[in-house]
Amino acid sequence: MKYDFTSIPDRSGCGSAKWNGAKNASADAVPLSVADMEFTTAPEIKDALSKLAQEQILGYTDPTDDYYNAVISWMERRHDFHIEKEWIVTTPGVVNALGILIEAVTKPGDGIIILTPVYYPFDMAVLAKSRHFVYSELKLNNGRYEIDFTDLEKKAKLPETKAIIFCNPHNPIGRVWTREELQKVISICCKNGVFIIDDEIHNDLIMPGYTHTVMATLGEDIKNNIAVCTAPSKTFNLAGLQCSNIVVPDKKARAKVNACIMLNLMNHLNIFAYEACKTAYNQCEEWLEELLTVIDGNAKYVESFMADKFPEIKVFPLEGTYLQWLDMRALGMTHNELREMLENADIFLDWGEMFGDLGRGFQRINLACARVTLEKTLERFEKAVYSVRENWKINGKPYHKKLQKGDIIEDFVYDSAYGKGKNLKNSIDKKTLLVFTRYYECSICKETLNTFKKYQRVFRMMGIDLKFILQSDLKTVSSAQSLYPFELIADPEAVFYDRYNIFEANSMVRMVAGDKMFEEMTRGDIRNLLDSDLINAFVSEESTPSKHRELQLPAFIGIDKNCKVIYSHYSKTVGDFPDAGKLLGAMRKQ
Repeated sequence: MKYDFTSIPDRSGCGSAKWNGAKNASADAVPLSVADMEFTTAPEIKDALSKLAQEQILGYTDPTDDYYNAVISWMERRHDFHIEKEWIVTTPGVVNALGILIEAVTKPGDGIIILTPVYYPFDMAVLAKSRHFVYSELKLNNGRYEIDFTDLEKKAKLPETKAIIFCNPHNPIGRVWTREELQKVISICCKNGVFIIDDEIHNDLIMPGYTHTVMATLGEDIKNNIAVCTAPSKTFNLAGLQCSNIVVPDKKARAKVNACIMLNLMNHLNIFAYEACKTAYNQCEEWLEELLTVIDGNAKYVESFMADKFPEIKVFPLEGTYLQWLDMRALGMTHNELREMLENADIFLDWGEMFGDLGRGFQRINLACARVTLEKTLERFEKAVYSVRENWKINGKPYHKKLQKGDIIEDFVYDSAYGKGKNLKNSIDKKTLLVFTRYYECSICKETLNTFKKYQRVFRMMGIDLKFILQSDLKTVSSAQSLYPFELIADPEAVFYDRYNIFEANSMVRMVAGDKMFEEMTRGDIRNLLDSDLINAFVSEESTPSKHRELQLPAFIGIDKNCKVIYSHYSKTVGDFPDAGKLLGAMRKQ
């Protein structure tokens, strides 16, 4: 090859977000997570930037005609997408553009469709702009992800639904949607007045045998109802320069977008971003063609390795992007156990749960790396799995099960203010509702306890006892016991939570997404949180380690006197409590 795709750059100590986020990252344990490449920048781009630094004044800079022509030519040449100069709106990145577009085409409180599992900043953009999530789950049909068009149309018809954030190619599953699929999406959205925010940041990264279609090319009508988000950042590994080109053909929509850019005080890109984009599109097409060969070879290598070593792992064929989606659920681990195994082996991928609940048990691997890096990673993976299995043979496989109606809760031995080593089966003589909440110091936990304290009499009249399991030590639980008419159970190590798959939320965004309690706190504008305690939770998630599970979700499990489950509700958000009528009705019937 003409270009270098075999070297392994050492990015430690240079501020790489990917490497900083991976403990023990090194040239021998390269993180394959965040979507930037482990390849050196194309020499043409490095030369152009060096020349610019030497010859130009680095002041405020607007895009030139040469810049616009480079973007226009690239879209025509690579995507058969004819665009006008006036349609192009520059932003520092596609994620920035998502927020701007949401502001421009919707109002606070409007619903925005997201096809999940999907790139997690989609959620962040919706939440940040105080809009509502409208999730439509992709279907797995014979090992292939498909859009559930029936569900999509149902969600598009909702009066509050005003936009969809669409991903093509779709990250993380690697699908390149066909023309037929795209036309169905267009038909549904246009018929129901749903504006399409089309994220095509990976549209240059298409594997051999697949064809990418820009949605905006499928008819003149769609151009009035779409914004196409493009960038050279993924294609040429230029994310750090922050340059995106958003194509908004409709004049009215584009005027709103430009107005929102001004209101967000987002003006010029930096001078190097323009030069890098122009050079990439004008001079680096051969570099891209070689890159695609490398990515395709790495994808086939992963498929071959897993088929030989771990055939139970489903490797989804890579159609587009350089991010391969792996279904590891058949290994028999929870997503938390899988994460622990990989981290202990210095394997740094993107956890599937980052992309939504449907991603739990999956992993996304970044294939934009030297083959030797990939080989070393998979060698460590093989050893890690065998090590876990050997441990299971010796110590037994950890027990974990999501409790469902008809299950029997066994070996539930606990500590409370009323005694240590108590057996749940011997401690109940009536129907009991087990409430798994957070830790006692948490204001959400105390609010939950006080709510049930208020209605304790109703449960008692119906012959239902209450027991609360808290992630607090026995001393804390015992000192609080006198305040409540029901038993508080100490589970400081979250043993019962892990045993019964009562997981944490995948992120702070997912913890509150669509949550009624959260919406009441924000009162239609997320900025109302700035003076609340909850803002500290957002900050602490990223910067301040906590001894508690700050993202813990609750669960409500009803059992009869024989510890048989008669009701089960696993909360999807922190305030997702069961409907009181349905809960009491279900327990009374049994």
